Amino acid sequence: MPHIRKDPVTKQSVIIASERMGRPSDYINIEEKHAILSSDNTCPFCKGNEDKTPEHSTIIFDDNKNWIVRIVPNKYPIIAQSNADELPEKNSLFEADICKGVHDVIIENPNHSFNYYNAKERDLFFIFEAIIMRFQELSKEKDMMYSLLFKNFGREAGASLVHSHAQMMTTPFVPIQIMEEIYGSLEYYNENKKCVYCSMIEEEKKINERVICENNDFIAISPFASKSPYQIYILPKKHSDSIVYSEDCISQFASIVKDIFNRINKVLGEISFNYVLHTLTPALEKKYSHSSHWFLDIMPKMSKLAGYELGSGVFINSITPEDATNDLKNAL
Repeated sequence: MPHIRKDPVTKQSVIIASERMGRPSDYINIEEKHAILSSDNTCPFCKGNEDKTPEHSTIIFDDNKNWIVRIVPNKYPIIAQSNADELPEKNSLFEADICKGVHDVIIENPNHSFNYYNAKERDLFFIFEAIIMRFQELSKEKDMMYSLLFKNFGREAGASLVHSHAQMMTTPFVPIQIMEEIYGSLEYYNENKKCVYCSMIEEEKKINERVICENNDFIAISPFASKSPYQIYILPKKHSDSIVYSEDCISQFASIVKDIFNRINKVLGEISFNYVLHTLTPALEKKYSHSSHWFLDIMPKMSKLAGYELGSGVFINSITPEDATNDLKNAL
């Protein structure tokens, strides 16, 4: 029977309506074609085409001095480090300001056909190592408040290029959705003297209905109020407000990410997906480190937002998190 769940952090409502899952038009066709060639001489992200991208800011080499991950400025940035030429006229009602910041592209592998479904743990290790290195560099940028890492894989998830890549946007403001999570976590902490995500992990392990898998340092769960089918959170088991540079941490994180994408592949195939990394930046740590907890939010792209979701801000999920967990847990 359809019912409403509330996100324990943001209090956002989600309607769980599993009766709708049988509708033939409910899901995007998940049989997408992804790159099968190891290289493409027209692709700006392939090895040998480095001159088609701006100079890298961060790079990881293998033992033979070949690059395996490159981070470069986005050639078509949403935000830019230089001042805008002009702005709309503003007044007390209509506000406008210069949108300054840094827009990076993480070229995750030189191989054109690489993706998270065929990746090895070692590949993912180097990707996250490069990302953390770049996070550390960006934290020194004057007036920059927040760096948001996100990945769009596949056409349905908004990817503009086939070659596997992620993006990072660093802005002088904290996005409102991130602030809602930060404030929600702080409110829970003030009432309970405990991190809400630490409580969530304890409760999920106790009831064991939405735990997909875990390793020494990380746990993967289907969120209680999942906004979309097969949404997954990967969280550190111990309280940690931000992703840190530690070889063991990165290794364990790469391991569980690989595990999760193996499971998704078994259940859904090489489906398009989005992911977002929720983590504090140094500008926020002093005030919120005790109440915030970093995590990776993975969202397979199985459905599209329609009128009700767009008009109300309330998501509709046609697969219960418990059913999704059961599918993913038993996939391997």
